[in-house]
Amino acid sequence: MNSLQLFGLAMKFAPLFLRQIQQQKPPTVLAEKDLALINLKNKEGAVIAIVGSRGTGKTELAYRLAEFIGKPAYAVSPEQLPHPSFITRIGFDEIDERVGPSSTILFDDVPVYLSNRDYHNQLVQSVERLIPMVRHERKLHLIFVTQSSGFADKYVLDAEAIFIKPGSLLFEDLERPGMKKLFQIANPYFDRKDDEWVRRHVYFISRQWQGIMEVKKVD
Repeated sequence: MNSLQLFGLAMKFAPLFLRQIQQQKPPTVLAEKDLALINLKNKEGAVIAIVGSRGTGKTELAYRLAEFIGKPAYAVSPEQLPHPSFITRIGFDEIDERVGPSSTILFDDVPVYLSNRDYHNQLVQSVERLIPMVRHERKLHLIFVTQSSGFADKYVLDAEAIFIKPGSLLFEDLERPGMKKLFQIANPYFDRKDDEWVRRHVYFISRQWQGIMEVKKVD
């Protein structure tokens, strides 16, 4: 067999050889962080808390999480903030009427209307009744955004995941004991970092994984 024939034979079997190589390529291995986020996304319902001082990118993170979860998303906020187009702003009294199963509700600036000092307030009691139902009956992802755990209703922290931004120096003594320990772990990651770095990162805690992660801007 001459060299020309050998070349022709090689070209004939080359596609088969390449397919075999491609089939043997190892599957992509997801990092534990990614698996934890996907598990959070795939839950029928979950409570998510975002805690940290003002101006650290908590609301942008809440939008990013709502986008990642991929359910119809609604926001309850005390101010007329400009939300991304995929988020519908509603009043608290509209939740039962407008929010169906398999949705996400973002509660921004929680202390304004869910203070832990108002346990007998009808609004607070409504949220307390809603939280136990989100995982099965209502199938909702609730995202609570607050400056301090000390100002938020205690049931807000009954969460599958907590995202921590740097804590406020003025609120350190007001944090709940469990949350204070988490801040002691998370705050060193933000020390001596500029404002933009802080806005683009968060300390993520779940049962599967905990550590610092980058936050991409909402498209």
